[in-house]
Amino acid sequence: MRLGIRQHVCGRLPRSPWWERSIAALGLMLLADSFLPWYRLSWTVSRYGSGQQTRHVNTATAWHSSSGWSLAVLLGVIAAVGYVTCGAYTKRWPTLPARLRWLFLLTATMSLLVAIVSWLAIPSVDAPGAYGFVAVEEIAGGVRFGDIVRDHLSGRETNVTRGFYIAVSITMALVLLMLLDIVRRTDRHAAVIAG
Repeated sequence: MRLGIRQHVCGRLPRSPWWERSIAALGLMLLADSFLPWYRLSWTVSRYGSGQQTRHVNTATAWHSSSGWSLAVLLGVIAAVGYVTCGAYTKRWPTLPARLRWLFLLTATMSLLVAIVSWLAIPSVDAPGAYGFVAVEEIAGGVRFGDIVRDHLSGRETNVTRGFYIAVSITMALVLLMLLDIVRRTDRHAAVIAG
């Protein structure tokens, strides 16, 4: 009480713990990162006669370049949102949140695995015909030179951009934070039972 005035907050939710806010922030960051470029094609064209070179770049987000990456982002965001909201069911079903937390940790781990496996599925620059060559029938089929065709990516070492690597870092942090929270809750629960 300050100056005889009673202070209280009506209708305001209690502040969530820092790890829940961090998990929610990581989920939002992952969603925002999915709209950054994850894949890039660049090529140089030399003008006939003058030799003048022009550089061209085409980029694509996770949603436009790979079904695997889209699934990974979707799983990661679902895991973050689900993990943060599973505490809402504590009063009605006391054992459900613990099970749901493990399920959402598994979902976030699957997100990380799907992203990495999708990245590994992109042919390497060293693979024969993996970089710089496009078959004539592909160009004639409505795809122009330089177009990024969903799920037909190549040259993972040179064409995958920072958006992917940022998403892998965010997802690793998400998995680690969820795991640490589950271990903390398990230790606290064991201490309450023991003593």
